[in-house]
Amino acid sequence: MSSADILPSCLMADAGVLASPDFRTALDALPVAVYMTDADGYVTYFNRAAVDLAGREPTVGKDRWCVCWKLQRLDGTALPHDQCPMAIALETGRPIWGKELLAVRPNGTTALVLPYPTPTFNEAGVLSGAVNLLVDMTERRSAENDSRYLAAIVESSDDAIVAKDLNGTITSWNLGAERLFGYTADEVVGKSITILMPPGYQDEEPMILSRIRSGERIDHYETLRRRKDGSLVNISLTVSPVRDADGSIIGASKIARDITGHKRATEALAARLREQASLYSLAERQQRAQDIEEVYDASLDAIQSALSCERASILLFDKSETMRFVAWRGLSDQYRQAVDGHSPWAADEKDPEPIYIEDIAVADISQELRRVVEAEGIHALGFIPLVAGGRLIGKFMTYYDLPHAFADSETSVAMTIARQLGFSIQRLRAEEARQRAEEQLRRKEAMERERAAELMAIMQAVPALIWITRSPDCTEIAGNRAAYDLLRRPSGSNLSLSAPAGEGPDNFQVFSQGRLLAADELPVQRAARGEEVPNFEEEIRFEDGSMRHIFGNATPLRDATGAVVGAVAASVDITERKVAEEALQESERRLQIALEAGRMGAWEWDTGTGHVIWSPGLESLHHLEPGTFGGTLADFKRDIHPADLPLVELEIAKALKTHENYHVIYRIKLPEGSIRWMEAFGQFSLPGTGRALKLAGVCMDITERKEAESQRSLLVAELSHRVKNTLAIVSSIARQSFSTNPELREARDSFNARIRALAQTHTRLAEASWSGVSLETVLFDELSPYSDASGSNVSLSGPTTMLPPKYALTLGMAAHELATNAAKHGALSVKSGKVAIAWSVDPEERRLRVSWQETGGPPVPEPKQNGFGRLLLERVVASDLGGEVRLEFASEGLKCTIDVPHPRTP
Repeated sequence: MSSADILPSCLMADAGVLASPDFRTALDALPVAVYMTDADGYVTYFNRAAVDLAGREPTVGKDRWCVCWKLQRLDGTALPHDQCPMAIALETGRPIWGKELLAVRPNGTTALVLPYPTPTFNEAGVLSGAVNLLVDMTERRSAENDSRYLAAIVESSDDAIVAKDLNGTITSWNLGAERLFGYTADEVVGKSITILMPPGYQDEEPMILSRIRSGERIDHYETLRRRKDGSLVNISLTVSPVRDADGSIIGASKIARDITGHKRATEALAARLREQASLYSLAERQQRAQDIEEVYDASLDAIQSALSCERASILLFDKSETMRFVAWRGLSDQYRQAVDGHSPWAADEKDPEPIYIEDIAVADISQELRRVVEAEGIHALGFIPLVAGGRLIGKFMTYYDLPHAFADSETSVAMTIARQLGFSIQRLRAEEARQRAEEQLRRKEAMERERAAELMAIMQAVPALIWITRSPDCTEIAGNRAAYDLLRRPSGSNLSLSAPAGEGPDNFQVFSQGRLLAADELPVQRAARGEEVPNFEEEIRFEDGSMRHIFGNATPLRDATGAVVGAVAASVDITERKVAEEALQESERRLQIALEAGRMGAWEWDTGTGHVIWSPGLESLHHLEPGTFGGTLADFKRDIHPADLPLVELEIAKALKTHENYHVIYRIKLPEGSIRWMEAFGQFSLPGTGRALKLAGVCMDITERKEAESQRSLLVAELSHRVKNTLAIVSSIARQSFSTNPELREARDSFNARIRALAQTHTRLAEASWSGVSLETVLFDELSPYSDASGSNVSLSGPTTMLPPKYALTLGMAAHELATNAAKHGALSVKSGKVAIAWSVDPEERRLRVSWQETGGPPVPEPKQNGFGRLLLERVVASDLGGEVRLEFASEGLKCTIDVPHPRTP
């Protein structure tokens, strides 16, 4: 039942109401056009808003079906009055809602109206007329305001009037009260008014009396009271203070109105008004909706409001003719996924009807679907088809948390919403199609009219740099604002470097890969010759020394025949990117230098995927070609020395468990079989959300360090051994020097000289970190004090022969003794004397032979007793080196031959 059904029935229950001034005043006060007709369609009443809307004063009893001068359909065709919605409503006896039309005024203006004609029936069910609300859609009035005005005219006539004193004692009781509550006046006068109050309402009376004592009037206070038979009745109270002649409050007058029927009627009226308000709001919002989402929101609001459902959704067929959710309220993702694609109608079904499930528990549906629906807390639902252009396009659904009986009025409202929703979807789709077509047409027309103008508009709008020329010779080039700003030229000036002298720019030059470009090599000039110039990169250098880098494309402009008529280039300023790239490259170069200098390589291990990345430097350390590393942990372990693999795996496991830094020293075996020592460091990087840890670090070749450490240990042991030997040698030198020479001073000089010779050899060994010294160096050091200015008296010859520390010390002492003896008694004691030292190596016998030959000196007699020098030569060389010494005291000079095992190269 609509509000137009309820309103006449409420008003015409009392025939005098219709003619009452208050009723006329209330209707005339409504801002919504309202008029009534009799069963034949003749106007019986109209309000002022109807006159304003129609633009004319209708004639009661003469105008038929409509108060408007003329009517038109939305397509502009005339709509006869006998075919208007009011005429159809009277003919069919059914409300006709939601059909918009145009009302034409006598002055030629029109108004878009949405009529709501509703037939009225008398108590016998016979058609008595109709009431029509004309919603002026052009003014977009609020249906809620209309509803409040209509609700204000609803009143009740069966009133109970009761008087009471300030203690709540009943002092008077009228027949209306007797009829309403069942008590006679004799039964209640003198008793407390609280006899009418059911349990839970006793606190109302003290509150009412308190407000009355303060002089306050209580209007239309709705509450519940108990009749004599115990039944409860809904009443509306109006309580006014009663004053005596002096103005003092002595009691209260209470008017109680039975609003049980009124509440039912009000609820029904509220439902109808809610429906109308929802439909009005829907029509208004859909009319001004700019996109489909606004239509969906307005429709869902109307569905929930008009149909009083807790949840709602809209589904449309997609291109595959599968029903898909496009908007919803209060539905879970799980429910939508479970029922998505379900439709009770085929896509090509004609005239589909609404389908209702009033109680899901007893509905004839599959158990699986029942479980899904019940799990969502839905106990009743309705399927309302959406039709547009005579074709089923989708549906909207209503969901109720309790079983629900669907009334015919709900179906009528639902179908009205469906028609409006379908129409709006069709309108927006048509509008989108029209806009697309118009946009395509505008683009085509604009292109055909003036392509250059469009390009210029685009040029000025985009932040990229754009240059354009409209002549193949490129004597004039224009640009957008960004281009002028970057080139530091006034807006509108000629940017072409191909311009005649004095007409083009002179504040910059263009380079590519460090080379100055001629004007005809520039991208715009090349494109103007018909060449596509993709991905060009240029450096613009300004006269103040600054520069900018740009990257872009250039393409020819052609006319309708395909002839080149110009060119356009678009580019972006990549200076900051270039600076960042250069900084990154420099950083990477420095890092690579550091890695190469330190014989290091970088690596990264994704613990989630197991993928391992090696830098080229690390591949080089493993003697692999760049890019040939396999990229797995197994590939990494393949080169590790088997004896060190357990240690590496242990350190990896420990790092994974603790997330602490990874450090391990191990050996690798290279493909050619050599062994290298490696030291690895790694740290875990913080993972992103849902991502595995990554362990990254460096690995360095420490083979030389390990060998140096080994050498150092060997040298420490060797030094300890040599110190002991040296002390023994010093002790022996001292003993021999002082025991064989009776002259103390001469013995001391001899001792000092031998110690200096020993120290000199020690110095040479220390300079070489005790790794060894050449035989030539040992001999040169001992004989250089005796060599003349020309150096011709001393000659050294032989292959390069390195001596280990033991050999160097022993042979150095031997050379010192021979040189000292030659300087005192032999060839070096005279200017004509010469000493020739030669040595050779026998690789087969692995022997080192040293020959000392003196010539040109005084005759050398064989000594009668052996001194320390001879003892050192013969005994020490033999004992320390396992060699043999032969001395020949020939007349031409001393000859000494030393034959020792050839030492291994240190």
